[in-house]
Amino acid sequence: MAFLAVAECGSFTRAAERMGCSKAYVSKQVAALERALGAKLLHRTTRRLQATETGAMYLEYCQRLRETLGEAERAVSSVRTEVRGRVRMSVPTTFGMEFMAELLLALRQAYPELDVELDLSTQQRDLVAEGIDLALRFTRSPDPRLIAKPLAVLHDWVLGSPAALRRHGTPRHPRDLAQLPCLSNSHFKGDEQWLFMRDGAQEVVDVRHWLRVNNYPLMRRLTLLGDGFAKLPAFLVQREVAAGELVRVLPDHELPSTPLYLVFPDQRPLPRKVRAAVDFVAEWFRQGRCEGF
Repeated sequence: MAFLAVAECGSFTRAAERMGCSKAYVSKQVAALERALGAKLLHRTTRRLQATETGAMYLEYCQRLRETLGEAERAVSSVRTEVRGRVRMSVPTTFGMEFMAELLLALRQAYPELDVELDLSTQQRDLVAEGIDLALRFTRSPDPRLIAKPLAVLHDWVLGSPAALRRHGTPRHPRDLAQLPCLSNSHFKGDEQWLFMRDGAQEVVDVRHWLRVNNYPLMRRLTLLGDGFAKLPAFLVQREVAAGELVRVLPDHELPSTPLYLVFPDQRPLPRKVRAAVDFVAEWFRQGRCEGF
C-alpha cells in the first residue's frame, strides 16, 4: 500500500499525507518491499519519482489487490449490517413440532432475505463444532461456553384420561401413583422417580412403568388412549386439558420446573443475521406467543 501511494502520488511527501504517516516511514516501507522482491520499483531523482518497468508491472497487481481488498471489506460489512444469509438453528424435537412453524413463518415475514436451516433433535448439538448459530435448550445448567438468554420456564403436569380416572380413581396424594400404571420417558435418566413439592415439603414417588418411551407426543397419545398416567410438559397437553380429553391430577403439588434458554456462541461482533434471529426469538417469547409457558 505504501508503494501504491507513492507511485500514484509521485512523491513520498504526498504519499505520507495520504496515508497519515511520516515520509520516513513510507520510504522505509518501499525500501523493504524492494529488498523482499529483489527488484527496483522506483527511479528516484531529486525532481521526481517514476516507476521502473518492473515497478509498473507490479503497480497493476497492487491496484487489483486494492480493489479485491475493498470488495472483501464491503462483503464483511454487509454480513455485519444486513439481515440476509443462512442461519442455522437447533431446537428440541417436541418443542419444534409444536411451536416452530408459526415462529419460522413470522421470522420469514420480518426478514425475507433470511435463509433458515432448522435442526430438530433430542440431543444437544455442539454449536461451535457443527457451525450452528443458535439453539433453544431446556436446562438448569447452561453451557458456560455459550451466551445464554432465559426465555421461559417449562412446567410438567401429571395427567390421566377420564377413562383412567374412572377405572383407577383420582389420585389424592403423590404416593397413590406408586400403585397405578404410569408412563415414563426413557430419554431422561431417573424418570422412574417423580419429585413432588408442596408447602416446602418434598416427596419422591417410584412410579410403576408399564411402558417406557422416549417421545413426548407418543406419550401424550398413549395417555389419551390408555388407562394410565403420565408426566408431560404443560405446553404439550394444555389443549387436551381445556377440552376435557385429559385431566390434570394432583394440581396442588408442584413438580420441578426447567428453564428454557436461547443459547449461541460468543462472537464479537455478532453477525447481523444472527443478532436479528436472536432478538426475534427473544421478543416472540416476551410477547407470550408460545402458549403453555
